[in-house]
Amino acid sequence: MSSLRDILEAALVENPDDLATHNAYADYLQEQGDPRGEFIALQLALEDPQRSEADRRRLQERIDDLMQTNRREWVGVLADELFGPKSAARQPRDNERQTYDIRFARGWLDRIARLEDTVCSSDLGGLMCRAPETRLLRTLILEYDEGTIAELIHSSYLGNLRVLQIGPRTNLLGEFEFLLEPETELDKLVANLSRLEELYLFQSVCLSDRLFSLENLTNLRVLEASELTDRNYPLYLASNPAFGRLRHLYLRSWPSGPCLDLSGARAILHSTHLRNLTHLHLQRSDLGDVGCTEIVTSGILKRLKVLDLRYGEIGDSGARTLADCPDLRNLELLDVGRNALTQTGVDALSRILGPAVRVDSQQTEEELERQSYLREADCF
Repeated sequence: MSSLRDILEAALVENPDDLATHNAYADYLQEQGDPRGEFIALQLALEDPQRSEADRRRLQERIDDLMQTNRREWVGVLADELFGPKSAARQPRDNERQTYDIRFARGWLDRIARLEDTVCSSDLGGLMCRAPETRLLRTLILEYDEGTIAELIHSSYLGNLRVLQIGPRTNLLGEFEFLLEPETELDKLVANLSRLEELYLFQSVCLSDRLFSLENLTNLRVLEASELTDRNYPLYLASNPAFGRLRHLYLRSWPSGPCLDLSGARAILHSTHLRNLTHLHLQRSDLGDVGCTEIVTSGILKRLKVLDLRYGEIGDSGARTLADCPDLRNLELLDVGRNALTQTGVDALSRILGPAVRVDSQQTEEELERQSYLREADCF
């Protein structure tokens, strides 16, 4: 027969947003003399926006005290990996980068981030497969992998993951490289994450055909991808009905790989499944003026709030095409920086959007001829 603790934990795994169950679990643990019960109750209390700043500071101080004393026990087999061996445990100095950024919410591990500049031996994936403490984990950031992804495929505890990031968000063109091996089966990991809402791929991904054809991504709201090496990835994206709830789509070519060409952009723009997009970023694309016509004829401007076309070959003709479309006024931001506009094209867009258009650093004819925009750094 299952204990009350088991029943409450199973209910939380099934519905981690149920505050009543969280409170019941906190009460039960406090009745058992478990300090984690107080920890949960305090974190729940801190969520109340009506509390005064003084009250919030008092709650946070007690939370910090409980964390410092009990955190190793609360992460189980992950303790040495996340916090270092107990004998070496200490608070990091302000100028010292930690290997992991760990956060708790409602008394459970909520976020694990493995940071990119701390390259060292890790068994994070294998340990997480044996850690029921990760059952309510919502955010996993792997700026550095070292086999973690391959291990996590076998975890049965990641069903509540909502945010997954692969690779470092910044310094995308810097000296640091995070390269997945071709045999890394990222798609098999994502296939187990049916509640995933945000997926960030700042990494060379060679399996976009399988990854973007997955049928379980029906809760995905945000997709950012910057280093896809398969030229056909827009076709997989556009044809998959699982992306029907996607609202933010950020695509940018990697300098050493194929750029997002006109056919790929056309597939995205005319997709019958991507009807909920409000933010579309198509960076480092050669769609040019013809692509602007595709944008207008697709009707996507009726629903977009943000359109980012940085690093491309759009000229004055494309700018006029966009400016002549009445739906352009729906945009809260149009970014056409680093394209091929003259003042004529800039004026055409500015008359319609005013400060809602960005036109920074247009390219020279020489830069366009070299397609230097494909090798320039920027961040989403």
